[in-house]
Amino acid sequence: MQHIVFSLRNASSHTQRGSFCVGVPCPKGNFSVSDSLQLVDENDEYVRASLEPRLLWHDGSIKWLYITGIASIPSNETRNYLLKLAKSTQPSYVNPIRPRDSKGQIDITISNGQMITVNRNHPGCFNVNNALTTSLAHYNGNKHNALPFSHISDFSYTVLRSHCHNVAVRIKHKGQLEIQNKALDVELESTVFLANGDVLSDITITNPAASLHPNGQWDLGDPSSICINELSLAISKQANTLYVNDNQTLDAPFDSAFIHQASSGKPHWQSPVHVNAANKVNLSHKGAKVYCNGELEYEADQCQPFATFKLEDSSDYVLEAKEFWQHFPSAMTATKESTFVSLLGAKDSEPQELQPGEQLTRSISLSAGPITTFEVTLCKDWVQYTSCLPFTPFNAPKQLQQLIDKGIKGDNSFFNKRDAIDEFGWRHFGELYADHEKALATDTEYFVSHYNNQYDPLCGMLYQWTVSGDHRWKELADNLAKHVANIDVYHTTLDKPEYSGGLFWHTDHYVPAHTAGHRTYSKNQPSDVYEDHAGGGGPGGQHCYTNGLLHHYLLTGSNTSRNALLEICGWIEGYYEGDGTLLNALLLIKNAGTEGLKNVKTGQYPLDRGTGNYLQALMDRYTLLNEIGDLKKCAYIIQHTVSPTDEISERNLDNVEATWFYTVFFQAVCRFIQLKELHQQNDYDYAYAVKALSHYVTWMVNNEYLYLEKPDILEFPNETWTGQDLRKLCLLAFAKAYLPNLVSEIEDKKLDLQTKIIDRLSNTKESETTRLLCLMMQNMNFESFEAIPRPMFIDTRMKIETHSESLSTFLFASIRHFSLSKERTQAVKRFVQLQQWLGKP
Repeated sequence: MQHIVFSLRNASSHTQRGSFCVGVPCPKGNFSVSDSLQLVDENDEYVRASLEPRLLWHDGSIKWLYITGIASIPSNETRNYLLKLAKSTQPSYVNPIRPRDSKGQIDITISNGQMITVNRNHPGCFNVNNALTTSLAHYNGNKHNALPFSHISDFSYTVLRSHCHNVAVRIKHKGQLEIQNKALDVELESTVFLANGDVLSDITITNPAASLHPNGQWDLGDPSSICINELSLAISKQANTLYVNDNQTLDAPFDSAFIHQASSGKPHWQSPVHVNAANKVNLSHKGAKVYCNGELEYEADQCQPFATFKLEDSSDYVLEAKEFWQHFPSAMTATKESTFVSLLGAKDSEPQELQPGEQLTRSISLSAGPITTFEVTLCKDWVQYTSCLPFTPFNAPKQLQQLIDKGIKGDNSFFNKRDAIDEFGWRHFGELYADHEKALATDTEYFVSHYNNQYDPLCGMLYQWTVSGDHRWKELADNLAKHVANIDVYHTTLDKPEYSGGLFWHTDHYVPAHTAGHRTYSKNQPSDVYEDHAGGGGPGGQHCYTNGLLHHYLLTGSNTSRNALLEICGWIEGYYEGDGTLLNALLLIKNAGTEGLKNVKTGQYPLDRGTGNYLQALMDRYTLLNEIGDLKKCAYIIQHTVSPTDEISERNLDNVEATWFYTVFFQAVCRFIQLKELHQQNDYDYAYAVKALSHYVTWMVNNEYLYLEKPDILEFPNETWTGQDLRKLCLLAFAKAYLPNLVSEIEDKKLDLQTKIIDRLSNTKESETTRLLCLMMQNMNFESFEAIPRPMFIDTRMKIETHSESLSTFLFASIRHFSLSKERTQAVKRFVQLQQWLGKP
């Protein structure tokens, strides 16, 4: 029996060619990697698209399949697609590529006989049929200059195939260049489609330096920032036409043409979101201005331009930067000899500051005619049938779903929140406005507060898209994923290990972001704003969210999300375990017993959300890489955090402010148990986790309540606590399968809490604020928690041990791996003043 697996929709008013890429889950045992699979439409017509197995089930069958291609769909139509086994087992591949490594290039033959040549030594350099060539260029204040690469670190290509065709060639290219005597990393992932020669590229630029962050404050203006006038992709040919908007064009010949999107063009375009290092908003004008030969031709609020080129064989190519106005300042420039589209900055805007550890990814198309991106919808029934996303909320209560739908509907949707403070521009687009932080400053016109993926709304949005098929959720998720992966993650290895690669906190509670951007703390913020106000710091273990990045990679194939996930996983592991140097070991010993950190003297982890998030990150990496050591590490952490024999009264769970996040930890334990059952690993680690969860849930049945039933013990008794209460429903729903003697009591407790929670959330405007929406999206899946368990028999005679680690064991590990060079590197990362004697890391 065949199933529809996904659909594509052309939402425009005319027939269009469009690209699509989608991660498709597959049921265990359905498809082997040796099977000859093909994609067909609902009329059983073969579709030329590549099918790549990305993840496998433990029996070797395909678990996730990445499908990419280009299709043509009539206006306002939706097409459904299915997977099937091909009849022929011996495909005849066409369109070969011919490597020419000796000359530093590869030639790609297109179906129409044209040739696209890729230069190994110059990332971004493509030659199309000897008629036009692309390259990277930098505007230095006078003109655009080509950028030479000082180092090429990686080049590879892969032929993407369907059953009977070579469909495309994927090229990965990494290099480093210098701007202002500072290193700038450039990474390209380009897909060249063989049917027409369409080239779709994601170009990522990164400042790999470390920030100074004096006093733990991360303001714009860091000495290691790179200030860029305009970094562009250049075409060695004047465009024949520049399309500004649907009814506005500039036609060659002209001496010069210039499209400049200087701001969002929306009502709040001068919002303090856009302050520079001087804490001033300095945007040159509202919206876009279009010039021809120096004269103003058009003005618009927003534009999405593209340039067309007619080659000698009469074929047309189109150059476009996706989300042009959203990533302002943006520019498209045409001279007599060349055409440029900006990746970062615009020559008539002030220079853009790329902070240390900050990066930007832009999507560029150079295509044989206009090309759009079709809306993709996964078939909900298929996803549920595959069991690849077991925690997806397929059966959420209707009242709760209606509350969450306000995220895309009504006056306070995420889209309208974005408009309220103008969360646009290359650094901000995709971010969520943390409007709940304005609670103490309701009369302030602009209260800039950035959310930085707390409680993983990215995962929640992808849940919503998967179960509803509403593309608005997918749009929000794609925007947020790119922002989180690029801006909220600290992309450096040159800072101390507890910061490098970390996810920055949301901006500080109850104060505007000022010049902190998305990096939490600013020198311009007041101090002592609330109890235990830090006023400085960096990425911390309590703020680590990777589930959404994993889901985004699985569902879209985004390597930007995949790379960010792995970077965060490496950081959080180093945060808790150290980097193995003796210097770091001594610092961890010094900090032993500090709240939120592993106590290396005892080997014990804190029972808090940080440890829970650490577990989730390891399990996400395990899902991605299938390295059994990550699952063993999870077992070790669980056994050194809680015990089935704990005297729970000694955990002080009645001190809610200090211990509420024990539920976050046990949600991670539930997932660990689910993975053990999935792989049929009925061992000591499984038994320990089940018994520990059962022990604590038994306590919950007798002691838990809605947090706001005791508001006097809470510092800020708002409805956020009700959102956190949803986690209790997840634990009760899951643990019921392991406590057969308490089923009735658990059901009564769950129903009582659920009724009260939904009633409170349904009767407060707070449920429309960002934080509460995110908590609901992340934890509305308690019915899925109930459906997941597949309990395995546990021998009651199994002895459960108490686990601890001695300080001598910890120290011995650091001494055994002692390396003078690693110690030097650790020292200069941690104490910047030593770099003048010992050199940089």
